[in-house]
Amino acid sequence: MSKFKPFAAVAATAVLAAGLTIAPAAMATTHAFDHRFYSVITQARNDPNYKVIPLKGDDDKQWFVDECNAVYQGKLTKEQFVAEGAQKFPGYEASFQQLAEGLTRP
Repeated sequence: MSKFKPFAAVAATAVLAAGLTIAPAAMATTHAFDHRFYSVITQARNDPNYKVIPLKGDDDKQWFVDECNAVYQGKLTKEQFVAEGAQKFPGYEASFQQLAEGLTRP
């Protein structure tokens, strides 16, 4: 059994952090991303200054995971990730910046 949680467990943790429901079956990711995503979400959940991004519906949730995966893989720069997040969710720039930092650290 892998020491990393499968994406379904990671998504469930993200759901708890955000107070949302999510459909992880459609979200294909790698174990390395899952582990990093879980770590970043856990840190955000424990940060009293983190402003939870109001993801509504499966489309928003899928977009969020896709964007996080893209910045993690280097397909988006941190700046692009923050700008796209702020465009979709105005007022949440700091949240996207915190996530970008966590997802791109070595």
